[in-house]
Formats: sequence, C-alpha cells, structure tokens
Amino acid sequence: MTLGQVFPAVEHIGRFNLRSDDARNFLLDADYHLASVAVPYALATHEDFVMSTLDLLNAHGRTLVTHGQQVRAWNMHAVLFETLGVPEPDEWMQSFHVLRELRNCITHVGGSVSSRLRDAIAAMDSAARAGWERINLGLPPESINQNGRLALTAEHIFSAFAVTKRLGREINTAIAIELSKAEWATVAVDDFAGQTTKPRNSSGWRRALLGFTRQHYPGLGIVESELELAARTRGVWTRHRWSD
Repeated sequence: MTLGQVFPAVEHIGRFNLRSDDARNFLLDADYHLASVAVPYALATHEDFVMSTLDLLNAHGRTLVTHGQQVRAWNMHAVLFETLGVPEPDEWMQSFHVLRELRNCITHVGGSVSSRLRDAIAAMDSAARAGWERINLGLPPESINQNGRLALTAEHIFSAFAVTKRLGREINTAIAIELSKAEWATVAVDDFAGQTTKPRNSSGWRRALLGFTRQHYPGLGIVESELELAARTRGVWTRHRWSD
C-alpha cells in the first residue's frame, strides 16, 4: 500500500507516492538523510559567521592576512586568527576540516568518501581524535568510511554543531579583545539602528539602544557616552540633547 492509502487523512500525503515498505526503509535510514541536510546547514551558517566577522574587521580598518589567496571555507579561519594575532585552536580546527570534507562528500560526490576526507582524518592528532570520539559515542573518525561510502549518524550532526559552536566562541573571545570599546559601540549602534522601530531622536530610541546593548553586547564595558558618540557619528542621532 502507498502512504496515501495508509494515512488518507494526512494533508498532501498523496504527494508522497511511496509504498509503506519503501517508506519504512527511509525511516530506518533517517539518521543518514538528516545528517546529509544538517551537516551542510551547520557549516554554511558557520561560514557566513566567519566571513561576516572578516568583513567586520575589514570595515574597522584591519588588514586581512590572506597571503594573496582568496578567502574560502578551507582557509577562512587561518585568515581570521592570523589577522587577530592569536593561534588557531588546533583540536577543533582538525575536526572542522574533517566535517568540511565530509560536507563536500555529501554535496559534491553523492556520499562517496573522497581522498581529501581520508587525508583530513589521517591528519587528526590524539587530542582531536579524543574530542571527536567524545561526541561520537566513542567511535573513531574512520567509522565515517564504510566501504568507500559515508556512514552518517545523528552524532555527526551533534559534531557539526559542537565544533562550529566552539569555534564561534573562540572567535568571539578574540574579536572582543581586538576591537576597542568605541568600535564596539559603533557596531552596536549600527546593529540596533538597522532593526529598531523606535523613532529616531526620541527618548524611547535612546533607552532602547541602551537596553539592546546590555542584552546583545554584554561584557564589553560599553558606556552610554560611547554609544552617544557612535550614534552621532553614524548620523542616526541628530538631536542636540541626548538625555531628557
């Protein structure tokens, strides 16, 4: 029987012209299909974050250390950390490159294991391997490869989110030190002005900016006078008086 015959009350079920036995096989292999979607999604989101961070540094006058190469997913962290003058977190970067090559196998070669993925796994040191196994139920990174095909599990989804989250925190820590409070005030003002519905030059706009900065930019020590100067410099506050 098709799914439409089994579940006739489900809206649009007729669009899935699958027999129940075929559908069962897909469900049994659900981890593979979920990971095939989630891992590229997690890495794409992280890549956008890193590239946006590089754009932020460039906008604030930092010269990106690219060594004459275009910035891509494979070298974006090296460019970022070298520009910031801090070492790369090797353990997490090794896991990231395994995930990046895994993503490439999903999107470019239909789930076949590439030589680049095998090389990335072979390059992992003991710390990176131990970290990988902690997330992946004790399984070594080689377990991804089963007879030349990807053997994706739910743990690979957790790995993608864990690795990108940790790298994101490392980047946030480094960039928080790199930019001055005045520069962060400008970032906060631009961020707030781009999304607020409060009328400019109003007391409500000013109070909302202060609350927004406390919520989204905590720990940076931005004071109100720095926000005022940034708002005036950016032209989003033109009223003579700042406070009521």
